[in-house]
Amino acid sequence: MQANPTFSSEPVAPSPAGPAAPVRLEAVDALRGFALLGIWLVHFLITFVGQRGDGTGPAGPPSAGETAVRLAIDTFVAGKFFSIFSLLFGLGFALQLRSAGAKGQPYTARFVWRLALLGALGWLHRLLFEFEILHIYAVVGLLLVLVYRWRNAWLLFASGLLFVGGLGFAFWLAPVTALFTGAFGEAVGSFLVDEFSGFRVFTVAAMFVLGLYLGRRDAFADTAANRVFFNRVLVVAAVGFAGAKLFYSQFASVVGAGIGPAIRFYDTFFTLKSLAVSALYLAGMMQLYRQPLFRRALAWLGPLGKMGLSTYVLQSLCLLLFAWCGRRYVGAAGLPLQVVLGAAALLFAAQAAAAHAWLHRFRYGPLEWLWRSATYRQWQPMRRK
Repeated sequence: MQANPTFSSEPVAPSPAGPAAPVRLEAVDALRGFALLGIWLVHFLITFVGQRGDGTGPAGPPSAGETAVRLAIDTFVAGKFFSIFSLLFGLGFALQLRSAGAKGQPYTARFVWRLALLGALGWLHRLLFEFEILHIYAVVGLLLVLVYRWRNAWLLFASGLLFVGGLGFAFWLAPVTALFTGAFGEAVGSFLVDEFSGFRVFTVAAMFVLGLYLGRRDAFADTAANRVFFNRVLVVAAVGFAGAKLFYSQFASVVGAGIGPAIRFYDTFFTLKSLAVSALYLAGMMQLYRQPLFRRALAWLGPLGKMGLSTYVLQSLCLLLFAWCGRRYVGAAGLPLQVVLGAAALLFAAQAAAAHAWLHRFRYGPLEWLWRSATYRQWQPMRRK
């Protein structure tokens, strides 16, 4: 494994006929499926628990158990999975560059075309689903075209700089909002702030570049060096999570709850904690997947990850359908949190079963097949022989 590989020539792409897919990293597919599980849970909770207005429901204040569940969701679920999903996008770009390296045709133009197709799908998806992220992927993905020749040290520096920029944006959200609306007008400025707020654009950009770096290092290959690497990630992430949580609790007790600086620091430290938990999940999943016992248990996530684009859009359609049913048959009172969590688990299990059945017969998910066919401008073989 090269410690600091560079691309000395223009990366090249598969032939227009569409070659067979390169050997996949099964652990990465499982990790992507795990990220989709978290994204589904967050969106499901936002859609259905959010119907309850103040979150207390018709029966009064939440119980101690419900309060504990909500705290666990805030600590370990909300804001933790899109960063993993984004990192794997950058990793995929690195793997595509590597697999295309012996084909003899330029790849960057084809990748830009793929991003344009993804952007079109993303904007259609955004018409249906408020929390759409694909259109941001399409725009920020152009950054990978600009930096893929950089040395690994510069990739790490750029990823860190983007992350710090996101922290600064979260902390100075109010003046930045005034700047954007003053420069671009109320409508466009508010749209841009909405796209950048919640650390979305900065997180995506930082994770794209970090994923490219990890792909360069072969970090997801099962080697002794990578096991040590992910053990170190676990330790650093655990220390970072505990440190951020402790520092903010001490800061909030001194400044006071509800005070402006405390609120701004909460957004900043929530971002830090989210990154630390994401790193814990990523490294923990990789280490568990290398154990035969856990590998068998986690392998059922693989088909979801292989058809991640189809799964992501299908989740949105399911949410729209069930939200309509909820408004019609449940009303504004909403459902108890335990019912929502149970329904989310059952529906995700159904998604996993559908993905297994689909990939038993077909090579790609339906949207992956369309995306691939449009990329090469030629229908790709769909059924397995």
